[in-house]
Amino acid sequence: MSQQNCQAIFENGVLRPLTNLQLTEGESVQIIIESASSSKTKSFPKKGLIAQLTSNPIKIDDFQPLTREETNERW
Repeated sequence: MSQQNCQAIFENGVLRPLTNLQLTEGESVQIIIESASSSKTKSFPKKGLIAQLTSNPIKIDDFQPLTREETNERW
């Protein structure tokens, strides 16, 4: 059994090799996945809608947000 190594990307439910693999039709393969996750944490964009609403919340007359206890009671 010969061994080939390559990097691949998972897009739209398909594992797509980033290099040319030499495989024969019907050949059995073994895949070892090492996730190369980035160290970045996911967050909202700094200038997006969430950031705008957080810095400038919409003010509605006679509106009182629920307290933590009220929220838990409704949950």
